[in-house]
Amino acid sequence: MIKKEEVEKIKYVLISISERNKEIKIKEILENSDFHFTPHWNNKAFPNAYDLEIRTDTNIYTKNYSSLELLRLYLQGRLNKATNYLIDKINVIPNYDKLQIVNFKIQPVSTQWEEINFGQEKLIKILNESSDSIDYQSIGNSARILMDKLARQVFIKEKHLNNPENLDLKDGKFKNQLKIYVENELYGKENKELRKLSKSSIDLVLNSIDIMNITTHQLNARKHLAELCIISLISVISIIKTISEIK
Repeated sequence: MIKKEEVEKIKYVLISISERNKEIKIKEILENSDFHFTPHWNNKAFPNAYDLEIRTDTNIYTKNYSSLELLRLYLQGRLNKATNYLIDKINVIPNYDKLQIVNFKIQPVSTQWEEINFGQEKLIKILNESSDSIDYQSIGNSARILMDKLARQVFIKEKHLNNPENLDLKDGKFKNQLKIYVENELYGKENKELRKLSKSSIDLVLNSIDIMNITTHQLNARKHLAELCIISLISVISIIKTISEIK
């Protein structure tokens, strides 16, 4: 087995490489992860061969979900070059052991849109009554529908014309529509950080849904992710409501 002290040194080297290469996302993931090496199944023939499980802080995992495959490929190549070990497989997962969601009553945010208010109430009711993976999958699907309805309430194609990244804005592309809404309504340098926060919140909702749909092996983990999904969704609704009320 690889000793704990050596694991920390390996992690330090990887973080240093990412910092030198200005790989912000990879560095953030590494700094908020634990490494767990296990001997390869054919360790007798290849005594230096290992598999690596990277357990990442849940918020960092969801935030950088779209970059995880790139991280896995980078790390496998770098570990095989920078160490005497042969890394056969790398798996990046949320660190469920450190996932803690305070047990409190999730409250909807009151908006001027009745169907958004009703949708929040419906999601919270499903969560409180959920008992299996099918129920939690229903939360993910309902959250997508509610995000789409929210986009339809605020995004106006003829008004929100500033689309610097040329995002696809056709019907159903609610994530892009909400981001362009934010881009157009929160214009100017003085709103730069608020735009960034708003867009990150939108990404968090969709990433939470995606992760929840592929997490089938731990029912309790699905419950936590469902809570995270609803909490982040209500946060986005609150942000969009606030923007819509700015005169």
